[in-house]
Amino acid sequence: MRENTVLVGAFLLLCGSPAPCVRADVIVLAEGPAVAGLRCEYRAGPLGIDSSTPRLSWVLESAKRGVVQSAYRVLVASNAARLAADEGDLWDSGKVVSSESAQVAYAGARLASRMQCHWKVMVWDGRGDASAWSAPARWTMGLLDRSEWRGEWIGAEVAPEYAARGRA
Repeated sequence: MRENTVLVGAFLLLCGSPAPCVRADVIVLAEGPAVAGLRCEYRAGPLGIDSSTPRLSWVLESAKRGVVQSAYRVLVASNAARLAADEGDLWDSGKVVSSESAQVAYAGARLASRMQCHWKVMVWDGRGDASAWSAPARWTMGLLDRSEWRGEWIGAEVAPEYAARGRA
């Protein structure tokens, strides 16, 4: 017993007090599950997504062992203000009972070329405890229809002497 008292005393002496020895981010995670690592088509904040049904992924984080996702809710909005107001004008998945957190297909309103999509996720763990909303993320759509491409090939013209020799 005396050895334990000495060890605890030495620990407190080294730290100054118990409070500085505890990391704040661990305390936050201990309260429940958290969502991080939002990705669209395997990338964080991608530009030029050319799929009309992009796939979304996220990671469940918890300081506790054995925590699993039992459900999720995805909100996708056309601007950051709507997303901040919890308004998924493009897609609100509602609570979906599923452990899936990788490559969840977007199933909302039709997406247009060059559109910015802002999104966030909330999950529930196996005990039914909900996380807070994740930090917001976004992706930008590319050109979805071939007719929208207006580019032309950029390059030097072939010199006449090479064209005549069949090297063009």
